[in-house]
Amino acid sequence: MKIKMDNAFYVEPEGIAGGLALWWSQEVKLSMMHYDKNFIDIVISINGEPEWFGTFIYAPSHEEEKQCFWEKLGTLKNDVNAKWCIMGGH
Repeated sequence: MKIKMDNAFYVEPEGIAGGLALWWSQEVKLSMMHYDKNFIDIVISINGEPEWFGTFIYAPSHEEEKQCFWEKLGTLKNDVNAKWCIMGGH
């Protein structure tokens, strides 16, 4: 099965851990806000609808990295003035 998407963005894994990928079609207006090894943060509008924020996460599994991750995620919330959806796991 092939994914028929027009655009893609990748965050490379570190060693054998992590890595994120995001694909979208040409009908989607997407602007990249921030990204790092644990998240991709975007502004998105589909078919001219109002913009909303999306944050796709890959949470760290090591206890010593979790506090920094949650603090970073909290700073993203300060930039949000519209609907915000967070998706992901670890």
